[in-house]
Amino acid sequence: MVWLGLLFLAHGSVLGRELDLTGDYDDEGTVSKAAPDQPAGVVSLHALLSLEFVPGLARLLHDQTGVVKIKHEAGMLEVAVVNREGEVIWQERWKQGEGYQRSGDTLSLHFRPGRKDKEEFLLNFETVTAYRLLQVEVVRLTPTVLGPVRHPMGTYLFHRAE
Repeated sequence: MVWLGLLFLAHGSVLGRELDLTGDYDDEGTVSKAAPDQPAGVVSLHALLSLEFVPGLARLLHDQTGVVKIKHEAGMLEVAVVNREGEVIWQERWKQGEGYQRSGDTLSLHFRPGRKDKEEFLLNFETVTAYRLLQVEVVRLTPTVLGPVRHPMGTYLFHRAE
């Protein structure tokens, strides 16, 4: 019974710790798991955050981007995209429960572009701390009468630049 209590405490402390996303990340990433119909091309963190999945436009966003700065603390997530001259070219902020959710070691950004009855996107962020990598899984949600259907679009890894 003591072991069960220790296991519960250990599990609770892992879930209660702050997810270590804060840092500067390279914009160019590596495909960890591709969707079956995904064309080869540049994987850009800036493009993923802009929900830009067309390879040519993703390359254009990547060419403009120097680094992606992420700050996650006290229930707030801030992302700033900085160009190669050091200027912020895109910035967004979300509150926990109002734009992003956290479940264990995963932070999920929920995007609803356009009309509410159309597709939505989830960007699930995790860290691979042994290698100081940011893992981003992209999922497209399409509405049906039985509820949303999940379509995995790929999983990508980005190096911490600092």
